[in-house]
Amino acid sequence: MKLVTTLIANTKGEGKAGDDFWVKAETLLYCALIGYIHYEAPVEEQNFSTLIEFINAMEVREDDEEFKNPVDLMFDALESEKPNHFAVRQYKKYKLAAGDICSK
Repeated sequence: MKLVTTLIANTKGEGKAGDDFWVKAETLLYCALIGYIHYEAPVEEQNFSTLIEFINAMEVREDDEEFKNPVDLMFDALESEKPNHFAVRQYKKYKLAAGDICSK
């Protein structure tokens, strides 16, 4: 959590106060991705390059609510094996928050 807090604090930009909702959503996303990397990725992939690859793979299609990007599929697979995994729980919270904002 300290890593995520530090990452967010240092990427906001100078003098910008982030909307609390977006900061919380970003925190959930980073916790999910870093949790996946920490617990599931091979040691050689436990790095920021993998985190950036995951973020870059998170395509969203506003015209297709059923679309799943590679990261969604990765978490679906993990959930089918380990439904109570920390990373899965965080990702589901993130997706729920993203769904709330997209439906408005």
